Amino acid sequence: MRRGALLFLLIGLIVIIGGLAAFLLLRGGQVSNSTSTTPEVPPLPTEIPLVSVVQARVDLDGNIVLNDPSLLEVVQVPINEFDDKNEFSNLNDVLGKLLINPVVAGQPIRRDNVRDPGLSQRIPTAEPGQAQLKAYPISVDSLSGVADQVAINDFVDVIATFSVERQIIRPGPVQVITANGAEQLIREYQYGENQTFFTTKTIIQRAQVLQIVRPAVVPATEGEGTNATATAGGASTTAGPPAVDASGQPVNQTVGGTTSANTLTEGSWVLVLALTDQEIELIEFAIQSNARIVLALRAADDTEIETTSGVTLDLLVREFGLPLPQPLPPRVYGEAEVFTPQPTPTPRP
Repeated sequence: MRRGALLFLLIGLIVIIGGLAAFLLLRGGQVSNSTSTTPEVPPLPTEIPLVSVVQARVDLDGNIVLNDPSLLEVVQVPINEFDDKNEFSNLNDVLGKLLINPVVAGQPIRRDNVRDPGLSQRIPTAEPGQAQLKAYPISVDSLSGVADQVAINDFVDVIATFSVERQIIRPGPVQVITANGAEQLIREYQYGENQTFFTTKTIIQRAQVLQIVRPAVVPATEGEGTNATATAGGASTTAGPPAVDASGQPVNQTVGGTTSANTLTEGSWVLVLALTDQEIELIEFAIQSNARIVLALRAADDTEIETTSGVTLDLLVREFGLPLPQPLPPRVYGEAEVFTPQPTPTPRP
């Protein structure tokens, strides 16, 4: 009986020890697995790239030219909010454009709301106290138009040379006549032929060039070839108006190893100048007087208004020391030269 009870206790003790060992082994495996496994970190969301967009810094009215960069600003926006077909990224693409409709501050400048300004929008605003400028066309050629080296927004001076006809009246000798029994001295004046005198003056200074209008280039038909004329440097250039692009600017073509800037431009074209009404009247009077009108191109930083005296022959003599030649003595022919036939001279062989 004692032996059976002891055996029962021994078996129970073995079961308890085995169960405890199994529990410890299982717990140790779970702890080991939990410490060796790293938790999964969720991936960061993909950042949306940013792009530049030009927008209004302040409220803008419609029908204005966007010439002031302070009215605009360039900001960064997500690429999914940028309309690349109707919005601008570069500020220079917007400057100089005409805004059609108003734009609220903070709103982008859209391509369908701007266009290239017309000539009326490109006329400069007059300075305070000065007359408003107008656009006036003047026809020039290769000599009067500074050899076609004038570009838009350049400044030119206008010089006119007038021809003035004056009748010459010379006093005659003194004559003694008797009237009512008394002698009187009278002098008759002799009316001579009309003489032409020239006078030159700079009538306009610092006129801005708004536009250059050149005649259309007529393409040569097949088989006609090109009408080329020789230049002083031996190169040849096509006669007629200069080749221009869609904007009316001359195409810088290479002809005979030289560029078109070094060749003479044939034909004539029109410069549109920004002038006041008074300046337009001066040019109109010069044109109607058949005066020769030429342009002088100013340097980019030349803003001075020069005071000139103009030029006439007497001013050249009195102020600038122009020497006048004395009249040559007349050639007097003798009777033998006039009435005696002379043999016709023949060249030596």
